[in-house]
Amino acid sequence: MKHELCRAFCDYLTMREVPAGLAVSTAFTFSQTEPVGFYIVGPDALGRYRIEDDGTTIPLIEAEGVDLDTNTRQEALASLLAEYNANYDAERGELTTAPLPESQIPSASLKFVALLLRLQDLILLTPERAASSFKEDATKAIRDSLGSRAEIKENEPITEGVEFPADLIIHSPGRDPVAVFLAMSEQRVLEAVVAQMAVTYEAHIACSVVALLEKDSSVTRKMRTRASNRLAAMPIFEGDQRAAIQRIEREVLGSRAAMH
Repeated sequence: MKHELCRAFCDYLTMREVPAGLAVSTAFTFSQTEPVGFYIVGPDALGRYRIEDDGTTIPLIEAEGVDLDTNTRQEALASLLAEYNANYDAERGELTTAPLPESQIPSASLKFVALLLRLQDLILLTPERAASSFKEDATKAIRDSLGSRAEIKENEPITEGVEFPADLIIHSPGRDPVAVFLAMSEQRVLEAVVAQMAVTYEAHIACSVVALLEKDSSVTRKMRTRASNRLAAMPIFEGDQRAAIQRIEREVLGSRAAMH
């Protein structure tokens, strides 16, 4: 069994000398296309070696649409790096280990390959993190779009007496405020509808309520009809983020949005 396992792992392992040390290629792939490989760099003046990637791992993840500037994904990346005793050099774009003695290179190489494979989890986050990521991505996109043209407050009540707080309250000079509910479920859309009814018929204040859906499947057809007839807008984030954010921008800025 041990011999067969060794063959399975090692038969597809290739190594070649490069000016910095050794380039190692494995049978694994990144995102089902790019081969997973790494470099063993050294020795240095103290006879130590360092393992590093080719500087494309993180860019490939970002090319898949993963925004590593959000807190959720930064925490996920930091957690993986700590687990596998690796570092990320943002300036060089490289993942590296600390300097190691030659005797530790084989075991450290296996851990480094495991890290490269685990990093693909950032593309397919767990449902809990995906929910948090949607809120962070949507909030960042709205802030980037509106810039200094509007004041944005997070997780505040629309007004006293309205039970459900909006995720974002957006104020633009000369315009009614816009309350944005970031909706990953029918429950959140329903809360947006209740909030719109409360500000209109109970608080008697001018405020547009928008439910930004995470995806088209976030609500049933029945809820979509009900909400569409009551809310100012209900754009869908997944699949056409730019248009969804522009719809909110038009609600916030009115005719001025076309000048952006």
